[in-house]
Amino acid sequence: MSPIAATADRLDEAIGSWARSAGVPPSWLPSPEALSAIGPASGALRPPADPAALDDWERRHGFRLPCGLRAWLLISDGFYTESGPAVHPIAAIGPMVPFARVPGLLVQPESWFELGNPNEAETICIDLAYRWLPAGDAPIFASGDDLTGLPPRIIAPSFDAWFARLLRQEGRAYWLDPDFVGLGDPWGEHRRRSPAPPLPDRLRRLLPHATRAADSGLDDSSLAASLGISRFDAEALLRHLQHSPAEDSGT
Repeated sequence: MSPIAATADRLDEAIGSWARSAGVPPSWLPSPEALSAIGPASGALRPPADPAALDDWERRHGFRLPCGLRAWLLISDGFYTESGPAVHPIAAIGPMVPFARVPGLLVQPESWFELGNPNEAETICIDLAYRWLPAGDAPIFASGDDLTGLPPRIIAPSFDAWFARLLRQEGRAYWLDPDFVGLGDPWGEHRRRSPAPPLPDRLRRLLPHATRAADSGLDDSSLAASLGISRFDAEALLRHLQHSPAEDSGT
């Protein structure tokens, strides 16, 4: 019997298999009591994802899945707590849906994906554009929510760190604790740690026009109409411009 198949009925075996595959330190793993509080494996686990489905996801979206996330999905295609999916199945991991306004953000980065929705307050997301060095991977952040007053914030330096702590905390949304200290603003760290999206020359010549349009409050649809370009090209202009506005505006 394969290691993945052997873990299908027991949550502790699934977590142990994931930790060995992803190189997660034993000290990060949850206690038996914490796992018992999460609930039975039959509710938390799903059949493993097809490796071909993970490869297809990476080809379609243009980003590689972190090793720890990929290792988990090959054991269980998702992870469910009593309050909802902490980790979506691969078919449901898609571009993040914004619930909170982010100052200075005109168009959402293509590298932001919704990873799970374990509570009603906000979603859990991952930024695949950069690694949180020196001791992390693709960072995990909470989407925030304007209705509840929660701001977007980075809550872990990697999937491994977030998932292991979620397990130790009995599957609850520990990042909502009053004394929880986040790691920063997702948009600010994205701009600081990842390069600006490249622009082809045919769009670069439009940057001065896009700068004035963005300053006047035009969105991507209005910008596309004003410049006679596609909305896709308008989004590319805004993504580049918002990343380094001072450089592109000539100031």
